[in-house]
Amino acid sequence: MFVHQSSENTAKDDGAKYDSAKYNERSFSTLMRALRLSQGYFSFVLVNCNSLALRQEIVDRLQATCVQKPQQLFLPASATTLYTTIAAELDGEQPPALMLLGLESVESIDRLLVSTNLLCSEFSKTFSFPVVFWVTDELLRKIIRTAPDLYNRMTTIRFISQLTVDS
Repeated sequence: MFVHQSSENTAKDDGAKYDSAKYNERSFSTLMRALRLSQGYFSFVLVNCNSLALRQEIVDRLQATCVQKPQQLFLPASATTLYTTIAAELDGEQPPALMLLGLESVESIDRLLVSTNLLCSEFSKTFSFPVVFWVTDELLRKIIRTAPDLYNRMTTIRFISQLTVDS
């Protein structure tokens, strides 16, 4: 099963239509649905959130809400390939979902993204769970530019930390 890109809460300007709490609640529901529909199947889910505090709040809420708790993987700054890092960490286990945290502090992020882009199809051959990328706007732009095939395979969900109002 492949979870298709959601049109809900993905555009940058969508946040202006709602207050941030309402927008984020809808995004949380979309994330829960993406994780639920991907159970037992591989998928890439990209969660765009610029606030580390908000990200932690969402991760904590997922841990409290999900019956099958997503596993968290804090990527080391020295990581150069995502596939081997995940495979080594899991050692054959298949968690309900894997949340990748710390991508913004990976020193060789371009190398990691290029290798992930090249190995996109290998992930689905080995893993049968959703892999959730937590990224900032800056990292999102880098993924789009450096790993376009990877980005095109992702379901994208956005959380906003505050409402921006046009003057």
